[in-house]
Amino acid sequence: MSRRLFIILLVAQFVRYATFMTWENWIPPFVNRTDLLCPSDRCELDPTLYVRTKNQCCTCHAEPSWKLFPFIYDLVLEYSRRGGTAQLIGNTTRTNARLVHSNGFLSKLPDNVCEFVNLVEIEATYNKISSIGNISCLQMLDTLDLSFNSIELIGNSTFQNLPLLRELRLISNGIKTVEPYALAGTTMSIFWADLSSNNMTKIDLSNLVPENRFCRYDFSSNKIVEIVNEQNFQINVDKIYHGGFVDLDANNITQWFDFKDLGIDDITILGKIMQFGLSLQEMKWTCDCKMEPFLELTQDALKRIWRDYYNVTCWDPPEYRGLSITEHFVKGDKLHLLICNKTSADKCPKECHCFYQPKNRTTVVNCTGVGLTRLPQYVPEGENLTLLFEGNTIESLEYREYLNRSYTISLSNNQIHTISSNAIESIGNNAFLDLSVNDMYELPRDFQSFDPCITKLGKIQISCDCGDEWLIDWVKNKRAEQCKNTTEIICIIGDESVSTIDLDLGNFCNNDTNLKFFNILVGIMIALLLGISGVLYTFRYELFILRRRFISKRSSKVYPYHKYDVFISFDDNDKELRIWVMKALAPYLQNFGYRIYIPCRDDKFGDVKKDALIDKINICKNYIIILCDKYHTEKNRWTTVEWKHIWHSFKLNQERQVIVINYHQLESSEVQENKLKAFVRVGNDIDFSNRKHDLFNDIKDRLGSPIRTNDGLKCAKTKFAARSLHNNELFALDI
Repeated sequence: MSRRLFIILLVAQFVRYATFMTWENWIPPFVNRTDLLCPSDRCELDPTLYVRTKNQCCTCHAEPSWKLFPFIYDLVLEYSRRGGTAQLIGNTTRTNARLVHSNGFLSKLPDNVCEFVNLVEIEATYNKISSIGNISCLQMLDTLDLSFNSIELIGNSTFQNLPLLRELRLISNGIKTVEPYALAGTTMSIFWADLSSNNMTKIDLSNLVPENRFCRYDFSSNKIVEIVNEQNFQINVDKIYHGGFVDLDANNITQWFDFKDLGIDDITILGKIMQFGLSLQEMKWTCDCKMEPFLELTQDALKRIWRDYYNVTCWDPPEYRGLSITEHFVKGDKLHLLICNKTSADKCPKECHCFYQPKNRTTVVNCTGVGLTRLPQYVPEGENLTLLFEGNTIESLEYREYLNRSYTISLSNNQIHTISSNAIESIGNNAFLDLSVNDMYELPRDFQSFDPCITKLGKIQISCDCGDEWLIDWVKNKRAEQCKNTTEIICIIGDESVSTIDLDLGNFCNNDTNLKFFNILVGIMIALLLGISGVLYTFRYELFILRRRFISKRSSKVYPYHKYDVFISFDDNDKELRIWVMKALAPYLQNFGYRIYIPCRDDKFGDVKKDALIDKINICKNYIIILCDKYHTEKNRWTTVEWKHIWHSFKLNQERQVIVINYHQLESSEVQENKLKAFVRVGNDIDFSNRKHDLFNDIKDRLGSPIRTNDGLKCAKTKFAARSLHNNELFALDI
């Protein structure tokens, strides 16, 4: 027996020696330890990439020397209580100590584990351990395997003070929470971490992107539904993340990651971690617009570099189910199919199909052949809209707010015969506009800013006269003959039909001197009318205020919706002005029986401010505007809102008064808002300097009698107006 034992020992020593010859010392550049050996024959790859590939290979295949030359000191465990409490027995100073105890009933690590400071490995699988506890005392610990226990929480300090911890296995523990930075940190460098088959529902980004190199982190077969960034982890653009392989297979994630929620505003930063391997298989992915930006960024790399774990497939929408994201969408150049549908809640018109398409940077509103008779009032928000309204019965191209946000507008095969100038003005010159196959018989001059080769009009016939020279210049200067197949305008002059490309109006127009004189006279009259119109337009607000001054009269009617005599609008950020309103103006008016509404005083907590303001403005009989240098500016949003709705109410009801108190004695040139400027120009404001000492009396005279006195209604013969008259104010257009 002794001879046989000797031979076995001799063979073992030979094997160890032979094994040693294939290993070499490896000192990781990212962790301070010198006891690791790397298989030189396995990890010496391409010499040109030696540093990167060797470090990457050795991270996965290196072993500590005590594993290759097993000078291991096994500790003995002795239970001290039935509840699973135990003690370690052995020499506390021996190096390379190891604890192996599986299929037991340990409820926690041994009480005296910190006495064995040279512990390098703990394997306590299939026990009943519910908490790892404080093991920061085990500075030499290399391997920790507590798989198949009952641990539920991994704190961010559990492993922080274990600088040599290289392998961590916590399989099938029922772990629910792994706190941020629990597996990563400047003092840590865990090469292997296996937390598969647990109960995690989320994983923090900080545990997926450690700064130090690692081999594999396995979070597969959990219940993870999202990746979060609870501690605002930021990728440092000044560092290189060499990474490793992260396995998230067989979890419950369905939506692609919102990188902005993860603190990554610039998706190109992901290039810092593109050396990472990431497996996302066996999950029910929703293939939509959230996925497209990432795939577009990485499509060139994915086409060149293939890995099996890139073969992620779609689950939703049903028509994409089973399709490979990489093969079908990336390699097949079909990223444009990754869209997000818009609903009526997003202002998508009824019966239309709306979706956001990030590949083309557009939101598509597809209303093809749905029976529209007019352009929809609203469409979803966003720039670069694509509007598809073909095959309907729309008769007029009217102005809509969204036209200036549209890059493609297709209105072919409708019944359009009139076009609003406002609509054409709102459409960008470079927008593609398709108006082919319609019933147009006239063309607004606003079209002259468009390119006829971008604006598709089809072949249309319109009546032309000598005043349509702009049309001839337009098609010739824009070289419309190059796109005759998409846009050709036929002029009907008398009994003849001639293409504008070949038309010379001089052959059709009468050059008689009297006609020229008549044309000049008409031109002068038009210029005069335009001049008068320009003056009237420039001073339209002043004229309106003067007209109201002469025709307005104090009413004996009390409208049932009038709850207040006056609404006072002013810049409540001005402390001195606010004190004057609260301490002087308001008490004075209230003393004479006026019911006053002051927003900063009377607004109710919890109301939607804008809606509340509109409601109160509508139920006030008159308005006082206290004009100061910041009343209607970008810095004072709410006075701008108040004035807008006060003007509408004043404009539509001749019995309402607007009293402007020029608090800062501004000149008209100092007032930014045109309607308020008009009050100052016509002298309809009240000078706050009060040189005649009759400021309050002047205000009271303009307000007239209050709605109610102490005895009730001031007049028994008061007439009441229907509520419907008031409601019409909400739909009034500004002057």
